[in-house]
Amino acid sequence: MAYHFRTFKQQGVSLLEVLVSVLVLGIGLLGVAALQTSSMRNTNSSLEKTMAVILTDTLAELLRANPDAARLGNYAFSDCIGSVQLGTAGWVQDVKQATREDTCPVVTWEGDRYTVTITWGDERLNAQHSIVTQVMP
Repeated sequence: MAYHFRTFKQQGVSLLEVLVSVLVLGIGLLGVAALQTSSMRNTNSSLEKTMAVILTDTLAELLRANPDAARLGNYAFSDCIGSVQLGTAGWVQDVKQATREDTCPVVTWEGDRYTVTITWGDERLNAQHSIVTQVMP
């Protein structure tokens, strides 16, 4: 007695294989989306830091433009407003626009140099950023 076995070749894919591949693809896409979100947060934070450094340099140029007043310590302020006459009021507004609206830059005079401190919070990264620069007029 001869036994005949029929072998069937599978054609196409099974439903289980499709579900597994969709699951793997979905997990991969979620990872890419999380990476993109993290990248955007860090890019914006880096932009704020860069702008704060550039604005600190802008204040140094204001000091150098009026060396007599700068050497007397007239550019020092801690009131979050600055001076319209010396041009620091516009500079404070630029700092607030570049970082956060509640940022309060402080400029102190220490006898022969200014210390410029810009501190702001970054809720995207749950961090405090601070740029401190010393400038000699």
